[in-house]
Amino acid sequence: MRKLLLLFALICTMQLHGQTVKEWMGLPPAPVEFPAFGNMRNVENKTFSQADLLTLSTFNIDNLTPAVGEQELRYHSLTWELSTMNDSIVIAPNNSAVPAIGLYAVYAENTQWMSGKLQFSFYGNAEVYVDGVKKIAYTGHKGTEAVKQGCTLQWVPGKHAIIVKSLQTKESDKLFSAQFIADPDFKDAPVEFTLSPKRGKNILDVLNGRRVGGIQVSPSGKYLIMVEGEIIKGKSSSMTNVYRIADKEIVYTFYGNNASNLTWIPGEDKLSYLIKEGTGNSLYTYDIEQQKMERLFRDDQTIGSFSWSPDRSYLIYYKNENYAPKEWELRKLDGIEDRQAYYRNRYFLCKYDLATGIHTRLTWGNQTTSIMDISHDGNQILISTGRPDYNEYPYRKQSVYLLNARTHQIDTLWKDRLIGIRCLFSPDDSKLLIAGAADAFGQMGVKISKGQIVNGYDTQLYIYDLNSKEVTPITKDFNPTVSNYIWHTDGNIYIVAGDTDYVYLFRYGKDGKITRIECPGDLVQKISLARNGSTGVYTASDESYPTRVYTLDLTTLKAQEWADPQGEQYKNIEFGQVKDWDYNYKKGTTIDGRYYLPANFDPKKKYPMIVYYYGGTTPVERTFGGRWPFNLYAANGYVVYVMQPSGAIGFGQEFSARHQNNWGKITADEIIACTKAFLKAHPFVDAQRVGCMGASYGGFTTMYLQTRTDIFACAISHAGISSISSYWGEGYWGYSYSTNASAHAFPWNRKDIYVDQSPLFNADKVKTPMLLLHGTADVNVPTGESIQFYTALKLLGKDVELVLIKNADHAVVDYNQRIIWGNTIMAYFAKYLKGEPAWWENMYKDKNL
Repeated sequence: MRKLLLLFALICTMQLHGQTVKEWMGLPPAPVEFPAFGNMRNVENKTFSQADLLTLSTFNIDNLTPAVGEQELRYHSLTWELSTMNDSIVIAPNNSAVPAIGLYAVYAENTQWMSGKLQFSFYGNAEVYVDGVKKIAYTGHKGTEAVKQGCTLQWVPGKHAIIVKSLQTKESDKLFSAQFIADPDFKDAPVEFTLSPKRGKNILDVLNGRRVGGIQVSPSGKYLIMVEGEIIKGKSSSMTNVYRIADKEIVYTFYGNNASNLTWIPGEDKLSYLIKEGTGNSLYTYDIEQQKMERLFRDDQTIGSFSWSPDRSYLIYYKNENYAPKEWELRKLDGIEDRQAYYRNRYFLCKYDLATGIHTRLTWGNQTTSIMDISHDGNQILISTGRPDYNEYPYRKQSVYLLNARTHQIDTLWKDRLIGIRCLFSPDDSKLLIAGAADAFGQMGVKISKGQIVNGYDTQLYIYDLNSKEVTPITKDFNPTVSNYIWHTDGNIYIVAGDTDYVYLFRYGKDGKITRIECPGDLVQKISLARNGSTGVYTASDESYPTRVYTLDLTTLKAQEWADPQGEQYKNIEFGQVKDWDYNYKKGTTIDGRYYLPANFDPKKKYPMIVYYYGGTTPVERTFGGRWPFNLYAANGYVVYVMQPSGAIGFGQEFSARHQNNWGKITADEIIACTKAFLKAHPFVDAQRVGCMGASYGGFTTMYLQTRTDIFACAISHAGISSISSYWGEGYWGYSYSTNASAHAFPWNRKDIYVDQSPLFNADKVKTPMLLLHGTADVNVPTGESIQFYTALKLLGKDVELVLIKNADHAVVDYNQRIIWGNTIMAYFAKYLKGEPAWWENMYKDKNL
């Protein structure tokens, strides 16, 4: 009797927690017919049944985008309509033929992780899909009475599509009703059922969808090559389309990977590309205007990729020679870099003469030769070699040469340079445009304070006159840092540069002045200019919208949107405001910042906040997606504050030089002060629910911060550095990165940096709960950096978790791992910043080991 009472109480509790779905939308039912020979028994001795009408009449549920009044173009332009309801029961339309298949949809929105059950009452056969996954297949209905069927659910925060595929027959016009029953732990968790598809961004939006790859404008500016990819459930596909820019008509298409090295032939609107044929590659050209294809060579065994000479007389390609032992038991390292798998590869330049068909070797020796540029007459090739030199800072020497393409004679421009540079020819081949650090040519390009050391990542531009040998720095007084540059035939140099946390287009004119080109996009990504025309094409995004494609008129400098590849994907996704908030930390130092708000932001409420920073040498740009999608965090109900501490490039040389020999000393104080000031200035943030997060150098910053402050409720470090000395010696690029982070400073002469500023040696000061994330195959920041910090904090009795990502390198790139990794971050913040531990505890159940 007692058990019966308990069962009755449980049923009553479940009913108390139940939430009835009161409205649905549907597509007009699609009539279906029994197949020919339906009464004939098949090889399994079965005849075709009504249940088969349901299960064998299929729709691509994943492709549906339900919204009342919206046409579902994928299904014959059917329009979603409000469903007829009778006491929460969906009723078949009066004018629908039978039998027919009807699709009905509703959305469920929850703000926290939760579990429960969807309970249906079916009056006929039906299938239920939740977020595209079939959860219920009910095919045994008889009579007219309702039959209950249910499915258990575990919902991450967000909006979830529920679609019912119902078989409508003449037996009853009633179809189904539905109720959601939350598990007891989530009886108070809000779930809203709605017909609106509007929602916040989620992790699948970040990982899936259309992408724009490379862009190349034809020499005349009439055509555009654009690589267009798409990711669906982690599976990638791509095609390369050739467009007529004026009317966006596709004039040629390459599918998948059947063609490689697709490029324009210099000076002509003709395509060239390699196709695998026989045991090698064949080179084809295609004249768009004449619609004529030609094969230049067949089944070549050596050319895998190439560059055209501007005069179209030859191709340049690389030959790889690998001197690494295939198998070994013991191996002596020949230098610090010899741990790197590719170090013993050597690449040399070769030439293929199109007139004679002869392959010739251009370079030889024991150093890789890199091509920089080819003169416009095809006579000279700019090449460079480099080698480690551990006797002189910054421990690598570069030589730059002019190689005569006809005679193979060498003219040495610079021998054993200590500061590496990149060069390209001016349009008349009389000068070189050079990119390098501020001290690439001594002090002439340097603009820093006394006692500072140049940050080599802050790229500057110079012009070098090949006749007079004179060098002119052109960006010394230009604060943005250069990332791309094109010296166009119109005489101007077009520059892509990081300007604080923006990336803009600039032009260095014939008057010697640099001006910003006022064109759409906060973050310019790729750019291509017509060599012999005035048309340019670039791609750009901003913090609240994905990549668009724009055309740019080089004469008027007017830009206009040309394509919006992800517009359809994001039409129903809502974003909150992004606002700038800069803090005057002290005289001469303003810390740039911005913050993201939830879409449904209410200034009267109190919100948890995530503070993000890098703290290293590059700013946290206004990217739309990427590994750290701030608008996704905001969609989960957080205010997200992003700041740019001292040391970042894009703010001028003096600001970026602060990165040298800093290692958190200045950065941590700035982050702490900025966070406190932000909290004071923004009362809608709950100061007791603030977390912080960073990766790589930002992971180090996160660790170090917790040894300096207790203002954070929790902290997440991905691939962080806990011991500067072990990273310096073990990371593949540890010592070389340190030339720009701790120049002339080593573990034996700067204990104050390598020990005193390492989080590991200050672990006893940590009071904040911490999550450490690290890939097990990280060669940049070895996994041991997180392991040793975890060990220290565990032995000190601190609240710490370590999650390892199997076979992941410095970044998590695997599709499924990205989802789990992203959810791990959100679940940890939910536990400590929202007081909602269920998501974390579901993902990482206590094994009681």
